[in-house]
Amino acid sequence: MLRIKSFLRAWLAAGLLGLCLSGIGLAQNPAPVSSRSVLETTRLELQQVEAAFQRDALDDRRLADLRQRLVPLAHSLEGVIAKEQPAADEIKARLQHLGPAPDAAKGQTESPEVALDRAEQSRLWKEADETLRSARALALRIEHTAQTIADRRRQNFTREILAQHSAVASPWLWLDVARALPADAAALHFLGQQWASAILANLEWYEAFVLAMMAGGMVFFLPRARGWVETGSFLRVVVIDGGARLPIQKILRALRRVALATIVHGGLLLLLDLLLDRFELLPGRTAQVADAMIYGLIFITFLRGLTRAVLAPGRPDWRMVELSDERASAFAGSIVNIAIIVVIGRVVDAILAAIVASFPLTVAMRGVFAILVSLTMMSGLRRAFGQRPDAQVQRERPVEQNQPMLPLRIFGWAVALIVLGAALLGFVPLATFLVTQLTWIITLVLAAMLLLVIIEEIISTGLSANGFLGRRVREATGMAASSLDQASVLASGLLRLVLFVAFGMLLLAPWGVDSQSFLYNIRAAFFGFQVGGVTISLSTIAVAILLFTLGYGATRAVQNWLDTHYLPRTTLDPGLQNSIRTILGYVGIVIAAMVALSQLGLSIDKITIVAGALSVGIGFGLKSIVENFISGLILLWERPIRVGDWIVVGDEQGTVKRIDVRSTEILTFDRASVIIPNSEFISGRVKNWVHSDRTARIVIPVGVDYSADPAQVQKLLMDAALAHLEVMSEPKPMVIFKNLGENGLDFELRCFTDVDSMATTRSDLLFDIYRRLQQAGVLLSAPTRKLEITSLPPMVAPRGLPRQDDERDG
Repeated sequence: MLRIKSFLRAWLAAGLLGLCLSGIGLAQNPAPVSSRSVLETTRLELQQVEAAFQRDALDDRRLADLRQRLVPLAHSLEGVIAKEQPAADEIKARLQHLGPAPDAAKGQTESPEVALDRAEQSRLWKEADETLRSARALALRIEHTAQTIADRRRQNFTREILAQHSAVASPWLWLDVARALPADAAALHFLGQQWASAILANLEWYEAFVLAMMAGGMVFFLPRARGWVETGSFLRVVVIDGGARLPIQKILRALRRVALATIVHGGLLLLLDLLLDRFELLPGRTAQVADAMIYGLIFITFLRGLTRAVLAPGRPDWRMVELSDERASAFAGSIVNIAIIVVIGRVVDAILAAIVASFPLTVAMRGVFAILVSLTMMSGLRRAFGQRPDAQVQRERPVEQNQPMLPLRIFGWAVALIVLGAALLGFVPLATFLVTQLTWIITLVLAAMLLLVIIEEIISTGLSANGFLGRRVREATGMAASSLDQASVLASGLLRLVLFVAFGMLLLAPWGVDSQSFLYNIRAAFFGFQVGGVTISLSTIAVAILLFTLGYGATRAVQNWLDTHYLPRTTLDPGLQNSIRTILGYVGIVIAAMVALSQLGLSIDKITIVAGALSVGIGFGLKSIVENFISGLILLWERPIRVGDWIVVGDEQGTVKRIDVRSTEILTFDRASVIIPNSEFISGRVKNWVHSDRTARIVIPVGVDYSADPAQVQKLLMDAALAHLEVMSEPKPMVIFKNLGENGLDFELRCFTDVDSMATTRSDLLFDIYRRLQQAGVLLSAPTRKLEITSLPPMVAPRGLPRQDDERDG
């Protein structure tokens, strides 16, 4: 109990000390470190790394530590360059503004203040330039040193794994093992006695009780945790299509299995390791043996959970890949068995290192375990591919026949044979390395398969227009279904690319490829370019795109909120609502673009330079686009036309459906869409029927015969106008006696109605006027034409008929 109390008091004191130190740290504001001091510190640290690298006897771990020490140095230099470059640019701009010094020989003079300012700016420019040159030179030295260290590590790696020792099949190796076996057995017995003595001497009764309770809890809790994964209360399975599981349910079950294997099993084992260390039950070199056991068990449970989550042997309805149950069971069993053999080999290796065993025994044990892994792999491949499936199984799994299983068979047999041959021929380090990488590749492949399914179902399917996430995104932002589908596909592809790159880097890391050097070389080769003094990298581009996307999404969300919630509750007309929404969208996009450009390091003056360089091209090639863009802004601001207006432009007329930044869409009465550039609305003549109000005048000419009574006609026309419901009472309708026409009396009925009902109202009035005139007996004027023919030749009577002169004479 005294030990527990002292342990708690120590932790409490450490916590109070940490709080005090954090308070002091928050209260004090450290002075900023100058760039010169950073460069000097970096130079001294780099010299130490270079001096340490000159030593010949450096193992891979020491070289990795030296390479790791260069990383903060490179970051500090990047910070210095990022800090000093804008200041240097500003000083240079001031010097250019001041201009060159006057020539005294030519009698040129300037004020003392200007000369003093130029001298001061010249001094500052010299210091900033020297700092930048020193920083870039140190950056080159760091890059060269890092590359040299990476080359040395690759050389050491190649020399170590290709070293040849005594072959496992050689009897001389086992003779050496037999000679050294008594001494190794005595050392192992001494290690066991030391461990047992430490346990008997240090283990208190309450510590034994805690360990026993922990063991009992593991025995009681772990089986129930497995049952919770299989039949959890909120893992209710919806059966569709004759027993198929929903993909999201497969993902949840797989994640639960991995979480059980990683968090529950791993947490309990790590707690056991902590208790053994705190109880001082791991004396001397037994700690590394216990660590090998505990971390080996964690690896076995994790890989077993990951394998059962992805392959689901015996549970084809939960399987994450298209694979038959026979092959899934064969693969899962082989993977777990290989993991167990590898972990046992690591534990044996740790025991041999703890007892400082003879070299022949170490080589022999490593070779034996490599051969066991090879044989286990061959057995699994034989069980998976050795028997030909019968007709029933062939019908049950038609999808698998299209799977590319041949490359997997070739790879598996090749690795198994290479490991077996290397162990038998004496290349035990190569065989051990290949076994380690085999387990690493299996773990990566299973994790990648699980992540690919998650990306496919959550991003590609779930974020689509009809997915469970896509519907919510559409409700929040108002995105079109096609745009959301494209975004989901692009996001899925981008995540797949990131997963592929990460998988490749993790796969290449154990083969002597330094991931930091790999990333640095990629960035230097592909992303380390400058534009106008601005350093462009993949990270800044990605962050800029992300910021612009977030700004654009926020703008669309605000626009959608205005359309659906705020603007419909106002008294603003639809045209003004559209203008507010569109202008807000332009402002949001401009702000998002400015934030993204600032992330890229493009300031206003640099953007002005680029715009000036492009002004000639804009003036000639993009003149119409810029003109239409400015015209669109004028239309949205002055609002001569609005969405929903009935306008006439040239020979086209219709309703305005949308005003974009470049053009305006008009829907004609023939249901055809007409796209008109915005510049035509500013420079041309446009007739807007509803610009000031929605009142339209109807003029109906009526002609009656001269026999009609004008007063009676006037009354009939007025009665027809007043009887129609769509005709406005104010302004009042009127009848104009327009003219005494050529064919009759000409009247005009003038009345006012809403512009939307103008055509139908005019038609109704014509029908009613005609009916009333017919009932009153008023004749409509009929057009008459008088035809006068002059200069015709005399008419000649046909033969046999008397002429008119003869008839007159008779």
